Amino acid sequence: MHKALSPHLYVFACVIVIAISLTIFTVLGLYRDFAILPVLALGGFYAVMYFIRQCRHKDSNYFIDSNIDTTVLLRRAIARYVVWLVVIYLGYQFYLLVPLYNTPQHYPTHRVYENFLHWYLWLGIPYFVLTLTFKASKQEDFYDPAVRMIHVVKQILLRILRGDNQASVFYVLKKQYNRKVFLNLAMRAYFIPVMVEQIAPNTIVLLDNLYRELNGHEFMTLILLLLAILWLADILNAAVAYCLESRWLENRSRSIDLTVGGWLVCLSCYPPLNELTSTAFAFAPHLANNGAEGLLFSGEFFFYAIKILEVCLLGTLVYIDLSLGSSMANITLKKLQTRGPYSFVRHPGTTFKLLLWLMQSIFYKKFWTAKYLFGFVMWGCIYILRVLSEEHHLSKFSEYQAYRKKVKKRFIPGLF
Repeated sequence: MHKALSPHLYVFACVIVIAISLTIFTVLGLYRDFAILPVLALGGFYAVMYFIRQCRHKDSNYFIDSNIDTTVLLRRAIARYVVWLVVIYLGYQFYLLVPLYNTPQHYPTHRVYENFLHWYLWLGIPYFVLTLTFKASKQEDFYDPAVRMIHVVKQILLRILRGDNQASVFYVLKKQYNRKVFLNLAMRAYFIPVMVEQIAPNTIVLLDNLYRELNGHEFMTLILLLLAILWLADILNAAVAYCLESRWLENRSRSIDLTVGGWLVCLSCYPPLNELTSTAFAFAPHLANNGAEGLLFSGEFFFYAIKILEVCLLGTLVYIDLSLGSSMANITLKKLQTRGPYSFVRHPGTTFKLLLWLMQSIFYKKFWTAKYLFGFVMWGCIYILRVLSEEHHLSKFSEYQAYRKKVKKRFIPGLF
């Protein structure tokens, strides 16, 4: 079963987690050092929903293995534990030693890795014992990244001991599925800081706006509060998709784009590479601010109307993003979402993201200059290239081919 849950369930889970997290952060003031907890909580919420569905449907890819031998179970759990311990530790050292990530801006990522490594040392084996028992799957066993990494190491060692030449040793790494495993790790190494380092600042902004709204009841503060809530929901869900991959979340990367072009158009939209893209092509939404200066038409009424429209468009975009749940990750295939907005067009997120950016900038005088008009067009081209690259990758799978036949339009129902 590769079907995603209903979009409404993903949205419900995210709303509940944000409400509980903000309450706890407000009471205990933990948001600076424990901002990763909402990510784990949302992942846990998704895991419970998937497990309930697993228990209700006999055609699930997962089952509860009550007959597994204890010795076999412990051997498999320990093997996975050791592999991921090495991977997590190397990831921690990577962020500590690489100059790009060894700056105050990236200290939240260091703390998250340090805390996660500490928890993993104690909870790793119980986690794998429970997973292999309650989320057993022959298919997942074959494609489990830990198993594949063990296989790669064994093959390399055997070839070295046989005295094979370097070409034979490196041939193991050239095999397509082995490359997918390591590319998936590289993709996560890039995106984990992008996601983690947005959570604490956005939580702080949200709490600040919440306190101001409770004290002042200002309309603009309410608008900023709604925007902050929406952005936090989007970031939390994306962080679950990029930072956590588990049988419990049923979000194993079944495939990853192997083309250089696919990676470039994707990574050019995210930090730190998006700074280079923004230098080349002016990012028009940067014109937007929380004041009425610079608008084509003066007056608070016009300014507030724009902000209300921004809330509506952002709310729709976040709903679309949340509809993907824990399978929201670029350049990979996890689960297809065919319900909600995705039953009308194949890429509603791109449509509403470009529409949001246009609305945020079109009412400012500077937008109507060559610099920003050209920049907006080029950013639009980049996102369209992302769509084309994604479809080129996904179209190799029969389920996506069937989805394309059912949902014929990419961006606008009945038109485009």
